Amino acid sequence: MSDFDLREVESVLRDRKAARPDGSYSVTLMDDPERAARKIVEEAFEVSVELMRPAVNHDRIVEEAADLVFHLLAGLAGAGIAFDDVLDELKRRRS
Repeated sequence: MSDFDLREVESVLRDRKAARPDGSYSVTLMDDPERAARKIVEEAFEVSVELMRPAVNHDRIVEEAADLVFHLLAGLAGAGIAFDDVLDELKRRRS
């Protein structure tokens, strides 16, 4: 199990949003909610396709899932929504 935390990705995204480095793909996603939303849909579709295959390709699913999570975090950051808010909602639903 990894000790990597999604909050690290969120932190990098927020830093890039503030610093606005030239050519940053993350900034383009956070500045354009429609682009971010389209990428989220695309990546979710790709994960779904991989999960439906008769022969599961672990590495491919992991890659597509990572793309989906990244784009979702970028979309959330662009909208000013903290990942902790999502975690709090999941925790609330567990109760």
